[in-house]
Amino acid sequence: MNGTTVRRVRRLAVYAVSFALLSCLGAAGLQSGNVALWIEHEVAIPYGDVTLYGVLTVPPTEGPHPAVALITGAAGPEGRSGVASWTHIDHGHRFAAQGFACLRYDPPGTGRSDGERGVDALDTRAEEAVAAAEFLRTRPDVDATHVGLWGISQGGWVIAMAAAESPQEIAFLIMVSGTTVSVAEQQVYGVRTQSEAAGVVGDDLTTAVLVARLLIDWQIPEPIYREANEADLGRLEPGPWTEFAALVYGEPPEDPRQEIEQVIDILERIDQETWAGSLYLGELYIPNLRRVAPGQEAAAMEAAASSLLAGPADYFRRVACPTMALFGEDDLLVPAERSVDLLHEYFQSSGNAELTVVVFPNAGHSLNGFMPAYWEALYAWLEGLRTSWSGELP
Repeated sequence: MNGTTVRRVRRLAVYAVSFALLSCLGAAGLQSGNVALWIEHEVAIPYGDVTLYGVLTVPPTEGPHPAVALITGAAGPEGRSGVASWTHIDHGHRFAAQGFACLRYDPPGTGRSDGERGVDALDTRAEEAVAAAEFLRTRPDVDATHVGLWGISQGGWVIAMAAAESPQEIAFLIMVSGTTVSVAEQQVYGVRTQSEAAGVVGDDLTTAVLVARLLIDWQIPEPIYREANEADLGRLEPGPWTEFAALVYGEPPEDPRQEIEQVIDILERIDQETWAGSLYLGELYIPNLRRVAPGQEAAAMEAAASSLLAGPADYFRRVACPTMALFGEDDLLVPAERSVDLLHEYFQSSGNAELTVVVFPNAGHSLNGFMPAYWEALYAWLEGLRTSWSGELP
């Protein structure tokens, strides 16, 4: 597993799985003769003062087994995905087939887990990921010395932060369609590239990117895009974005609730523009703002700012375990090429040579539904990981 590797994998057909079959399976998975290919247990995961509901998929062979916890991407309108996610179910079965126990769980306030849905600050999510790993380490059917994290999209930041803060808990990382730039940079990139892909051009494209930067500056104590934004505002026709800029760079209302309501009103009007689709205002921003409880405005803004400004270089340089990173070359949400370059820079500066990077041509953020080449690369890496542990595994 030593050495830094970048591979570009040839295009293969999109992989399809029969979810109808998988959904009918009970605690003992798909039978081969009289032997189950996996076994599933409902589990309760302690996390602070709440309990998270999870499902642990284990190989049918005698343990203890190496294990991995699945860490989701960012929350959608209904929250982060969990136990019922088809992606997580399929990964659980496939990890078990490779000899790894696999944990999927409902995030706080979602599905059957306790607690309330809050603002998903990266550091809080990292604590949650560590709690999942710690739970796995307590299981008699899990090899406590070989527990890792798999994270997709936003989960890539989360698992790197978790490994940096708790290196003794995390034995390996698998980052899928993550990025090594800051959240702020990723958000601006995503709005620009998705807008361009949708055919947005000229002043419409400039305004979409302007609003993305205004949203970031509004959520952080010291704006980072003011100069660029004011330059664009000087060239554009006035609109709701002009009001937003005045609120962001002027004196905020004394009542934080009033400020939230003003921003919601502005964003609702911007959301009516034909070029606004890649901002996800109606799907994410406005519902999230409406969920902020009275009196919690400052805490919500602080949590958002901590994620937007978190420096990836700090925690990626402190990752000391074997890491696999998989990217779609045509990802419209994260800058794949820049992320690869930074990942190499971070690992080389820290002296961690156990990095494998795979870039899939003609693949986007979802890796085309997890194409066969994804599984081939993952299985090969897991086999290499197990080989590197030979003599350590029970």
